[in-house]
Amino acid sequence: MFKHILIPTDGSPLAQIAIDQGFALAKEAGAKVTVVTVSEPFHVIASDVEDIAAIAEEEFHRCEEAEHLLRDTQAHATAMGLDCEALLARAGRPDEAIIEIADKTGCDLIAMASHRRRSFVEMLLGSVTAKVLKNSKIPVLVYRQ
Repeated sequence: MFKHILIPTDGSPLAQIAIDQGFALAKEAGAKVTVVTVSEPFHVIASDVEDIAAIAEEEFHRCEEAEHLLRDTQAHATAMGLDCEALLARAGRPDEAIIEIADKTGCDLIAMASHRRRSFVEMLLGSVTAKVLKNSKIPVLVYRQ
């Protein structure tokens, strides 16, 4: 059975389903859990000081929200009796960050949600989940709505 499960989340209701189901699986297996949120690095494309300040403030609030999500998720895991680590990763490509974190932390399963693609453009670009499925060397469990 699995010993260490990585559960990526973007804070969406569907990702919460993956967290709930992943936690239940971890509890049953006696596995450790690592929860990760991937945030894109802060890039400034502005020359006006006010624009830069507004962008920086928006980035600060996004990071605060991500940290709050991770704290709440970790507290929920602890309340369930799970050993849980919560990580905020900064990366340009979430799929690559997820796979790298799974490798570095010794995870033997990635449990994540997948949104159903509604448009041709979304299908063409591909989802983070599809990219993780394609490139991961460890099993990926996908929760769909």
